[in-house]
Amino acid sequence: MAGNSSDDLNLKTFMKNLVAALEEKDLSIEDVFSQMDTDDDGQINGPELYKGLSKIAGEILSPGQISEIINAFDTDGDNRIDLSELRSAIESHKSD
Repeated sequence: MAGNSSDDLNLKTFMKNLVAALEEKDLSIEDVFSQMDTDDDGQINGPELYKGLSKIAGEILSPGQISEIINAFDTDGDNRIDLSELRSAIESHKSD
């Protein structure tokens, strides 16, 4: 089933675009996190990620693609992205 869905996200390309958007807008990872974490609970959930990526990077993603990003970034398995997980994900793609 994998690889044949139009929902599939090229995570590497997506991250390259996200890093470029951050640099272009001169936003730190902390800035991005605080903009996305609209309920101030210290974590980014699916809807917050969707809205934040739309606002910051102009990315309009499907729910499946949002889930894919959360799964890729979420190292503690709570289905949310915290600041350290976001930092790790972005830092690991800056050198690509």
